[in-house]
Amino acid sequence: MTADATPVHPEETPAPFPRLDRAAIEALVRAGQRLLVQGGMGIHASDGLAGKVARHRGARLVGVGTISAVLKTPEQLRGEIRRARAEAPGGFVGVNLMAAINKDDFEALARVSIEEKVSFLVQGAGISREIVRWCREGGVPFCGIVSSGRLAAMYEKWGADFVVAEGAEAGGHIGDIGHPLPTLVDEVIAATSLPVIAAGGVDAADVSRFLAAGAAGVQMATRFLACSDGDVHPAFKQMHLAKREDDVVIITSCVKGMKARAVRNAFTERLARGEAVPPRSKLWWFGKDGYRGRRGSCIQCLGEGLCKARASGFKESFCITDALLEAAVHGDTEAGLFYTGQSITRIGERDASDLPRAAEILTDLEQRLADEARPSDAGSQARPAAVGAAA
Repeated sequence: MTADATPVHPEETPAPFPRLDRAAIEALVRAGQRLLVQGGMGIHASDGLAGKVARHRGARLVGVGTISAVLKTPEQLRGEIRRARAEAPGGFVGVNLMAAINKDDFEALARVSIEEKVSFLVQGAGISREIVRWCREGGVPFCGIVSSGRLAAMYEKWGADFVVAEGAEAGGHIGDIGHPLPTLVDEVIAATSLPVIAAGGVDAADVSRFLAAGAAGVQMATRFLACSDGDVHPAFKQMHLAKREDDVVIITSCVKGMKARAVRNAFTERLARGEAVPPRSKLWWFGKDGYRGRRGSCIQCLGEGLCKARASGFKESFCITDALLEAAVHGDTEAGLFYTGQSITRIGERDASDLPRAAEILTDLEQRLADEARPSDAGSQARPAAVGAAA
């Protein structure tokens, strides 16, 4: 791993988070608890949420916070990790990384996460065997995001501690648009003995179904975007309210031309017409030195050959960093890109001033699971979580 991340002196190294490894998950399941994971979301979109979710430890659910490392500087990432540690001492907090980002950035941000001894490191948007090794050497559990049973089995062979099965209903980039989550969860559970977290378009009404199917937990992201906590712009939250099915669109991303789910707005309509949206300066966000010394309008955020806009000389596609920052930081409802899961259409609130806190969402989920379990407690035949069994 490269050595360009901010060094940490031994006397400054903080106490580690508790490890969320396979053994810890299996122990929680045996105790009758399941994981409620807050997904890491976009640039700045989920900042300020991880510690608030990780504080929750209920009779049925254990909250797990996830910090998105994407397009943070090493200093920004370290600060967000330490913020979550202060907000949730003893709670499970992990970091999400995408393998599709610039290789040097990927290594630097992975290094910071491992130095900070986060509870786990979860990686999607591509495959990196190196990061599994880095986590093993650094004593940090690894989780892979998977869109097939085959990939889950591969990660188990490589030494992952658990997997997130992310189905076609997820927000942002989606691997297989024709692979709905219920089918995927069954496929992944059959392919691996690792604990499986169900993710992608999940809301409160879905939780018990996936737990009954054998998942060790569920991941929710869109619901936490629409809560009163977090640093994302208020207009970003409002964009997630009062939406119908036709307010959600599938776009072609600049990242390898992958499909992605977003809220329909003027920006997605421009993309649908085939308009190019070239990059602009980002010094307003990253400071005078730019992103890790890159001061140009294109900060080369993606791996070599993965950005359609850059490959075309910015005559096609769009700058994903600009679009996501416009949404999450400026709250520009016309020029921003608002990635979202399909569960956006089931959010009940209509005004951002009425949104619940993350703690209230978790408390309501606890109560819902208790209410759903009560009539069948005496004779329930729910399938046990698929952990610790033979593949």
